[in-house]
Amino acid sequence: MNIISISLTRMTNEVHVQFHVSVATLMERLDLPTMGLEPLCNLYKQTLANEQEALLIITKSERTTLISVQDRVRDAIFRGLSDTVKGLRNHFDAQMRNDANRLWAVFLHYGNITVKTFDAQTAATSDMLREFKRPELQQAIVNLKLTDWVEKLDEENQKFHQLMMLRYNEPVGQTTFRMKTARKETDKYYRAITAHVDNLLLTGNNEPAMNDIADFVTELNAIIRRFKNIMAQQLGKKAEKNEKL
Repeated sequence: MNIISISLTRMTNEVHVQFHVSVATLMERLDLPTMGLEPLCNLYKQTLANEQEALLIITKSERTTLISVQDRVRDAIFRGLSDTVKGLRNHFDAQMRNDANRLWAVFLHYGNITVKTFDAQTAATSDMLREFKRPELQQAIVNLKLTDWVEKLDEENQKFHQLMMLRYNEPVGQTTFRMKTARKETDKYYRAITAHVDNLLLTGNNEPAMNDIADFVTELNAIIRRFKNIMAQQLGKKAEKNEKL
């Protein structure tokens, strides 16, 4: 019996917090002093509290709603443009089909950028728009009467970028915690705890607590499996979106 591994760094912020809250709740029911885990668990709970506070700041950011709305606007323009180009590949005019295929090759290269993180999508959109400025692609855009679409995508992408920059510059209140740092600290103590438990399992030391340790591992593995399924479902939804491009 051993503790199943899980990629903590691949979790979204919300799932990351939910996972560690589930683990901390499990620890509340254990005889920690007997297992020799009480000091580590106390540190773990404190770093988790810091992470929850950092997530609250992100969630409550006054610009978060505006950013989400603007992201949906940008996504709609991207999909509208890509769908239009895709349809023009079947145009009755051979030249227009050729122009559409040239542009479609660019969309295939970048993929469905709407599933990327906010900053990655902004960068990918900017790169794609620069690609469209190549003379042969610029002419194709003019021929297909897509100039307004391309200019609108550029406009909405710039608006999104500006909102993100404003959020980065927002005052963060009295707390000094940040999600990236908080996540690393929480993960550090989680790994220390699981390493300690794995060591107990390997050495067979602390026999009076072995039943508690076995119960802990069984229930922890059940939590890990559940969150692995959550992560797999999220990845599946992203893959499905990519296929729809």
